Amino acid sequence: MGWLSSMLTEKQFLNAYCYLNGLDDFDANKWNSFVRVLRENSLVASFYHRLERSNQLYCIPEYCEDMFLSAINFANAQVIQTEVQGKKLIRLFNAIDIPFVFLKGAAYIIGSKRNSMGRLMTDIDICVEKENIDKAEEALLGAGWSFKNMDEHDDKYYREWSHEIPPLKHDNEGVVLDVHHTLIPPIKGRLLDIHALIHSSESDSDFSSTIPSRAWLVLHSALHLILNEDVKNGLRDLTDIFVLLYGEGSASENVAETEALFIKEGFEQEWIVLSLLLDDFFNTEIGSEHSSANLSLYIRMRHFILRKAIVPNSSFIQSDGRWLWDSVNYVLGYCSKMPLHILFKQVTYKTYRNLIKLAFGEYFFRKPKPKRNGL
Repeated sequence: MGWLSSMLTEKQFLNAYCYLNGLDDFDANKWNSFVRVLRENSLVASFYHRLERSNQLYCIPEYCEDMFLSAINFANAQVIQTEVQGKKLIRLFNAIDIPFVFLKGAAYIIGSKRNSMGRLMTDIDICVEKENIDKAEEALLGAGWSFKNMDEHDDKYYREWSHEIPPLKHDNEGVVLDVHHTLIPPIKGRLLDIHALIHSSESDSDFSSTIPSRAWLVLHSALHLILNEDVKNGLRDLTDIFVLLYGEGSASENVAETEALFIKEGFEQEWIVLSLLLDDFFNTEIGSEHSSANLSLYIRMRHFILRKAIVPNSSFIQSDGRWLWDSVNYVLGYCSKMPLHILFKQVTYKTYRNLIKLAFGEYFFRKPKPKRNGL
């Protein structure tokens, strides 16, 4: 009973995280559970900054302060690393005259967006137009980047079906780079105006033209959230979107411009799903204009499942049937990304490969690296 009493209900967690309410009522056990959920989802430093902006740092008990400060120091170090790598990439692409933009976490940090404060990331994402992808790949390989180890099937998946080339790494820099040529897998037939994305900058930062407009940043984050099988970072992504829309400038103008872009690019249904999710988690009332009676089955289903799956999957939050929502969202996310016949082929082949790896080892399908200098 003691362990159960220290767990948070879903309502308690969301009330504290989304609305910054109820923290004064947490005892030591509840705070322990709360910060563990934040740590599991890389939200510690960003939550601290949200508290700071709302003048609520007094809510943090003394025994939690060091943990928050440690997370902030780590996030600040990542900012420095991202800015250094950003400048190197800008020099590299300027030298070969290829326009590009940073995406997601890197764009938030390099563009000094409010949601970048304490926001952690695992890699740097950039986007170039499809016609420049080969030239960009050649330049990166020549600058010391190399592709992460993968087998032929995974390489083929990236190059023929995905929206990006295989991930690159730089051994000397300790950084992973994802190079996109669009925002969602093109095999689904939903194409975006990437030229408009790359030339959409409204930034006045030192990195100017490499930061997409706010509307494009929201669109990409929303597509990553809604048209994706994995929503482990879903609450982080939704928080990014909320802060982008409501943290700076006129919220009504931000929302109107973003909605217009979603509709222009053919993602009106996804805009409605996003609006409903923002209402659910941050009480924005954007989605209140959409009558539930007029919503399509797709919108109803994606909203319902995502609403369940976005809540962090943690042993410190009481939840019934979480595995079910994750599983259903996994299937729906994959169906959103690729046609069913390709999905079936991909799932069948991946299942076969996983069984072989289980029997013969992780590196069974990988080719040995070519020898150099006869060694």
